[in-house]
Amino acid sequence: MSAGKSKASITPATEKPAPTLEPTEAEQAEIRALAKRKKARRQAPRFAVHQQEGGPTQMVPAGVHADAAAARVMNAFGITDLDLAERLMMQIITATHLQSSNEPVAEANLNAALAAVTGIAPRDEAEAMLATQMVGVHWLAMDLLRKANNPALRNDAGNLAVKLLRTFPAQLEALKRYRSAGEQRVVVQHQHVNVTADQAAVQVNGMAPDPGGRGVVSKPEDRSHEQRLGHAPEPAMLCQEPARDAVPVAGCDGPDPLSASRRC
Repeated sequence: MSAGKSKASITPATEKPAPTLEPTEAEQAEIRALAKRKKARRQAPRFAVHQQEGGPTQMVPAGVHADAAAARVMNAFGITDLDLAERLMMQIITATHLQSSNEPVAEANLNAALAAVTGIAPRDEAEAMLATQMVGVHWLAMDLLRKANNPALRNDAGNLAVKLLRTFPAQLEALKRYRSAGEQRVVVQHQHVNVTADQAAVQVNGMAPDPGGRGVVSKPEDRSHEQRLGHAPEPAMLCQEPARDAVPVAGCDGPDPLSASRRC
């Protein structure tokens, strides 16, 4: 047996690949839900960053045809002007590039920031600029929170981070008010009232039904009025008038006594 053959015979066999796990029903449902959401949302632009040695940084659109790259960027900002879209994108790069100016632009940070703007879904120039500011405020606030872990920078970085964290909800509220300006909302409420015939008659007469099932009960003011009437003295019955002295009346045949109720 040659040395070469002997060496080949002791070479260990390659390991078997790990079995591929099939997704469960729950995982498949999550995948379908994500695909449905992505289909309903705008497509975020993505760029590949190439740092040339001794030259400028190049950002090339990735995952989209070159003719559709500009359209996707403008759709992400909700505008129709390419110059403004490119300027806003450069402002995002500047705001999110928290490293030294000598370091290249982080491709992951750029694509993540553009995805954030796309998720806010601005609809015009004002919303596009506000969305750009919101992304810059968030990035800087999170970086200041990271720096606040350093005891020497905790006070300054922490205080500025708190101010930025308060600014972000204000920006979000401003965006909400801007989007809802001029919209009128009409709220229709349905109220169902079941009234029986007896209850309707009682309500018309100003009486309230007795919860004990004993008919109707008058209101407190009606009861007090009834009590006053019940204790009021009854009027005296008419009785015969007492006899009065007769008064002679001239012009009659002789004095004829007449009562007060009879006159000539």
